[in-house]
Amino acid sequence: MKNIFIDNLKNFKIKCDGFISCGGLSDFLSTFGLDGVMGEYIDALIRHSDGGKRIRAYLVSLGYGLFKGLNRIDDVLVPSLSYELFQTGILAHDDIIDNSDYRRFKPSMHKDLGEGHDGVSKSICVGDFGIVSAIEILDKCSFSAETKLRAISHQNKVFSATIAGELKDIEFSYKERAEEREILEMYRLKTAQYTVSGPLVLGAILAGADDEEIRLISEFGDAVGISFQIRDDILGMFGEEDKLGKSNISDMCEGKKTVLVSHFDKTASDELKDEFYSVYGREDSGETELLAARKMLEDTGSLKYAEDLCKAYTDKAKKVLDNMKITDDKRELLDGLLTYMTSRNN
Repeated sequence: MKNIFIDNLKNFKIKCDGFISCGGLSDFLSTFGLDGVMGEYIDALIRHSDGGKRIRAYLVSLGYGLFKGLNRIDDVLVPSLSYELFQTGILAHDDIIDNSDYRRFKPSMHKDLGEGHDGVSKSICVGDFGIVSAIEILDKCSFSAETKLRAISHQNKVFSATIAGELKDIEFSYKERAEEREILEMYRLKTAQYTVSGPLVLGAILAGADDEEIRLISEFGDAVGISFQIRDDILGMFGEEDKLGKSNISDMCEGKKTVLVSHFDKTASDELKDEFYSVYGREDSGETELLAARKMLEDTGSLKYAEDLCKAYTDKAKKVLDNMKITDDKRELLDGLLTYMTSRNN
């Protein structure tokens, strides 16, 4: 069945990429008056903004269109780039944290800007500049002072939540166990607000939506985002490698804290947990042992539990969507977003 959301996302990406390639983003960044000092680093920020799906930027435009009309989404093309700038900045930091040398099939920023400490240091600074620019671009847009203040306050909260979620994720990497409530809160902070509800709400704020409208779109986006992340965790362990484009045991080797594992911790016997953790989260574990550990997640019902939980959040999003007072064409787009985010197999 045709998904109009996907078609609109692709069309928006073309417009967004065209604006950036024609110098629109460069012109904005030049307003800082730092070209002479930061010219090559501004170029790096723009260069590393290339290649994304632009989903967050599109969701800003969609959030605006829900309340101003879908024929008006181009009105917020420039402020939607707030999320592109923030994403580029935060991914520069994320690649350093994860020690990832490649992003979008190209060298990560810290590899692009130099070797060793030099490249890392520059990448941190350029990442910081991207985050600062993400707020500044809202201040320079042609909305009322009250609307801009409201939008900037919202962005600061979302960006702070993203950082808090990343810190929680880092804590999980050396924590022996994580409870489901902690994991779901991390999903809400790091994935749902940053990827779905945050951009939708920003667009709604710029469109002048009232508090109740924003509450509903935020609840919808959080539910979609959490369902998406649970689905991502399931695919990370049980997805087909040729569709994932990566190993389906890498998350297990890393010892990733997921709702599958938290459920396993609550239901498995001590003997089974000892066997599981003798290989889970160990870089020297072989494929045979990790596949056996994966089978344990199935046998204890942890896979089914995660699938049911994913569906529960999807159903919650659908229920919220049903309560929104919007036209059928707008409802179809949000339903398409829900399907796009929660029904993927790669």
